[in-house]
Amino acid sequence: LVRELEPTAQGLPIQIYVFANDTRWAYYEGIQADIFDHVFAVLPQFGLAAFQSPAASDIREIKI
Repeated sequence: LVRELEPTAQGLPIQIYVFANDTRWAYYEGIQADIFDHVFAVLPQFGLAAFQSPAASDIREIKI
């Protein structure tokens, strides 16, 4: 299930909700990684880009 969350000033967040029938933690993390790899790979095909607000430590490292 994929749904759009409330729009913010940074964009339109989405929630991805899935079930896996394997309870082994390493396999679960592999499934999760595969899903996000696929999502990030197809974003450009829809004219979209991932966005994450910079943290305070990121801003401190900027050399102006």
